[in-house]
Amino acid sequence: MDRRQSIKAVARSTAMSGTFQAVLKPEEVLTMDDIAERWASYSGQPQGMAKSHLIGLESFILDQLAKGYRLDFGLVSFYPRLSGGLTSRDADPEAEGLFVRGSVKARRALVNGLKHRLVAENAQATSRVRIYNVFDRETSRYGIVTPGHTLSISGNDIVIDQARDDEGVWLEKRMHVNSRRHSYTKVARGRILKSDTDLAEVVFDEAIPKGTYLLTLYTRSGRGTDFKVIHCRSEVMVK
Repeated sequence: MDRRQSIKAVARSTAMSGTFQAVLKPEEVLTMDDIAERWASYSGQPQGMAKSHLIGLESFILDQLAKGYRLDFGLVSFYPRLSGGLTSRDADPEAEGLFVRGSVKARRALVNGLKHRLVAENAQATSRVRIYNVFDRETSRYGIVTPGHTLSISGNDIVIDQARDDEGVWLEKRMHVNSRRHSYTKVARGRILKSDTDLAEVVFDEAIPKGTYLLTLYTRSGRGTDFKVIHCRSEVMVK
């Protein structure tokens, strides 16, 4: 029997690219007092002394890093590193925004130690929702939306619960917030004709301005009302 401790893991979906990443489910955070209490129990020290030692260690690490030293504790190492860049060899680092920050690197002993002592246990994963293509059944064209025409959306886990207001198919416009983030504005909601695991049929009844849109499908993929609604998007043209 495997006696290793287990830790919850979930799948995080980046549905636009169709990729998925396993991440650890957030657990309780241990504060300084919690760590001191556990360290005192582990080491046999009084709790007050254990906390004093931890606070002293924190100050010591910051002081040594400020002096430019790298501290290797065996399991982890702390070190100062530069962030930013220079435009030329003679550039002034301070004027160009070059600065020093602290970094932490896990040593091989820590990586291997956790690898053999913990086992990931899958929790309820994010549904692998994905749109493969959008097909206009009346014109036999892909990626083109014509109001009043029936669209066939093929994909994966795209079941839509029409009784829920936050599930369905929308045409959206992507709004640029800044160079790294976008927001999305719903322009038109489609009328669902059919919805199952790998095929949905929808009609946009209202007139829609011509242009490029993102056809976005929102679903819980039949996983229950407590499961967070997720989405996937596919670029289409309205002509």
